[in-house]
Amino acid sequence: MTRIQCSRAGPLFAGMGFGKDRRDEQNLSSQKSYGEQALTPIKDLIDEESGMREFFDSNEEWQPLFRSLAGHSYVPAMSFMETSSTMFEFNKETKPWRRLDAIPTKEDDKAVLAAFLDAIQKSLIDIPVDETTNEDDNDLHFIEEGRRILVCSRFHVVQGMERGSIQSFDNLFATCWSEITELRQLNEIDNGSLIVVPGLKYDDLRRFVDMNLQRPLQWLGIHGDFEVASLEHGGLGVVRLIHKLSDIPTDIPEQPVE
Repeated sequence: MTRIQCSRAGPLFAGMGFGKDRRDEQNLSSQKSYGEQALTPIKDLIDEESGMREFFDSNEEWQPLFRSLAGHSYVPAMSFMETSSTMFEFNKETKPWRRLDAIPTKEDDKAVLAAFLDAIQKSLIDIPVDETTNEDDNDLHFIEEGRRILVCSRFHVVQGMERGSIQSFDNLFATCWSEITELRQLNEIDNGSLIVVPGLKYDDLRRFVDMNLQRPLQWLGIHGDFEVASLEHGGLGVVRLIHKLSDIPTDIPEQPVE
């Protein structure tokens, strides 16, 4: 089991190489990006069968990728997808999905990513400390949020989002499902991707994640391997994808006092 330790006193993201560009933000440290409320699709939002049909019919060109991801041949999604003998390929040239670089190369994308990492680090530091107890709910909250950022090894920025724009939607959709495919093929525990989406309101991002990621992963029978969440820090919306997040280890030996 992977052991992740982090200090509330030190720079959580030191060494990531994205630089510093701190922005002021509203204190969001008390909000949890994990747990049932954050990770479960919005209840009664759609009729399940109608939702499946609409999703797979409207994303017909993506069906080879979806079929390659399916947990088994009798998942709910299969009855809404056409049988195909086409060999699925995933590389830097395939379309509409493609293998992406792990870290952005454009300077403006790096700046946006740095701003988000600074903002989320600040939100972790702002979690209150209760000195009267050895461990409290805030300590657990700090650990749960921090380790979810630390397992992410892949980073993307989707610029130019415009509400109601099909091109913007397709861009975000392609980035998310390409990363899901990458994480699935790597098949590593405690590995994830952060996709920063400047310019998209959190409510719109939350709905996108619900309708286009969380529910389809359930329909494909692989939702148990992924934790998918929508976040907002520093005024920046983020999709966080984590593959096979392990439990917090309980057998960490105590460190000797020097």
